[in-house]
Amino acid sequence: MFKKILFTVLIFMILGLAVGYYLWNKPPRNIATAPVQVYISAIELYKAYAANEEASNAKYLAKVIAVEGTVVELQLENEEEPTVALATDVADITVRCGFKKELLLEVKALKPGDKIKIKGKCDGLDMFGMVFTQCTLTK
Repeated sequence: MFKKILFTVLIFMILGLAVGYYLWNKPPRNIATAPVQVYISAIELYKAYAANEEASNAKYLAKVIAVEGTVVELQLENEEEPTVALATDVADITVRCGFKKELLLEVKALKPGDKIKIKGKCDGLDMFGMVFTQCTLTK
C-alpha cells in the first residue's frame, strides 16, 4: 500500500516537473504571426478604457489588436524600442506603440499626420494613454 502511494506521488511530481520545465522554456508568443483578435481605432479603444478600465482590461488586455489611427509623434530616442504615438480624442493622451529595433527604419519613415494600422499586444492604460508592445505595421 505504501509503495503504491509513493509511486503515485512520484509520478505526479515527475509530471509536474515536466510541465513546469516546458512552461519555463516555452518561447514567447510571436505577435507578428499571431492572428488579430480585435480590430479597433485608437480613439474608440481609448474611449472604451476611459469609460470602464476594468471591463476594457477583460476585453483587450494581452490580446493581439490591430489599431488604426493618426501618428502624432515618433519617439526614436531609444533605438532598441522605437515608439509611435497615435492620436486619441483627448489632448496629451495617446496610444503608444512600441516596436522592435528591427523595425526602426519603417518607423523612421512615418510622419506625424500619417494614418496607419498597427498590430500589437495591448498592455493596458497608464497615465499617458494606452500602451502596446511588440508592434508591427500592417496594411
